Amino acid sequence: MNSRSLVFSFFILLAGIGIGAGAVNWANHSKKLSMTTAKKMGGTPKRTILYWRNPMNPSIHSDHPMKDNMGMDYLPVFSSPASSTGKSVQVSPEIRQTLGIRLAKVTRRTFSHTIRAAATVSLDGHRTRVINTRFSGWIRTLKVRSEGDIVRKGQTIAEIYSPELANSEDEARIAQQALQSDPGSPDNQNIWKASRERLNLLGIPEIEIKRLEKTGKPRSVIPVISPYSGIVTSISARIGGEISPKTPLMTLADTKKLWVNVFLYSPELAWVKNGDAVALHLPSPSTRKYRGSLQFVSPEVEKTSRTIRARVTIPNPDGFLKAGMYLEATIHPDPHPDVLVIPREALIRTGSRTVVITETGKGLFRPARVKTGARSRHWVEVLSGLSEGERVVVSGEFLLDAESRFQNVSDRMVEGDRP
Repeated sequence: MNSRSLVFSFFILLAGIGIGAGAVNWANHSKKLSMTTAKKMGGTPKRTILYWRNPMNPSIHSDHPMKDNMGMDYLPVFSSPASSTGKSVQVSPEIRQTLGIRLAKVTRRTFSHTIRAAATVSLDGHRTRVINTRFSGWIRTLKVRSEGDIVRKGQTIAEIYSPELANSEDEARIAQQALQSDPGSPDNQNIWKASRERLNLLGIPEIEIKRLEKTGKPRSVIPVISPYSGIVTSISARIGGEISPKTPLMTLADTKKLWVNVFLYSPELAWVKNGDAVALHLPSPSTRKYRGSLQFVSPEVEKTSRTIRARVTIPNPDGFLKAGMYLEATIHPDPHPDVLVIPREALIRTGSRTVVITETGKGLFRPARVKTGARSRHWVEVLSGLSEGERVVVSGEFLLDAESRFQNVSDRMVEGDRP
């Protein structure tokens, strides 16, 4: 072997020693780094080895210890210990101050809430009446002609010409004459009774039947007397128009009592129930106040406003309130005693779940999934996921949540974890 070949072989040997030493140093550095990280995380508790991975290629795994083609030992991959921080994020005091992280304690107390909602006045559907006739005819005169007119019970609202009614009164007149000629006849008594009953079934007022008995003169134009009081909400009768039992004359609404529709949002349904007291007042400065109680909560959501309609019945003796007026409603539901509450700003809604960021140790934060209940303007009831005394993040929680997700993915990539 000449001198040139000897020198070349020497340099090859030095290069091999350098590469081996560098690999050994890199492995030792990784081991020291892992030990240092473990110490920072609170010691090195006992862990279980999941598999061994190639030190130069984390995607190559083995189920037993071995060496690679360069003679380096495969590195063990451990499971997370029970005392590990898991998805916790460690934040130094300087970073914590920069992010503006603020904490609040989970407390147990009596949870109360005042609901303020918009409301509108409407007619009471239970106090709406329809006036019609039980016979056919034509309208001769009409005392009530437009919507909004006030009708009193016993008031004559129209006069109707009806040949059908005239024939019935004429039959009753004949039956009455027969009864007067022979009062003791059972047949005459039954005929008169049937004729009188027919007039009652046709809706003839009692005062008209007594007039017929007294005068014995039938007539073809009969007054229509209102059996109800109220305000006309719709009218189809017109002078000269034909009427029948299928066509109502008009519709009346009694405004002595009215409905108030209170519009609630979905989160407020956890508070209200039938029977809750409601205070109502006008939006403008006014001394008028009304009180009632919830009597009905609609099972449907309004398509446009996405609100739920609740109903309140209130008295309106002087008729001041009108259908369509706006009111402001205040509801004081029964409080929820002895419940866990946290500030609403601590919640992070992800669509399918709701989480909060909790402090698990000094400078350590971890996301926790929670189930919430009733809510107020500033607080929310916690049904599960937290315990009394825990501390949750109320400012900067979104950055911590994003960091915990990123760190979890990064750890899986470094460890060669398979998705």
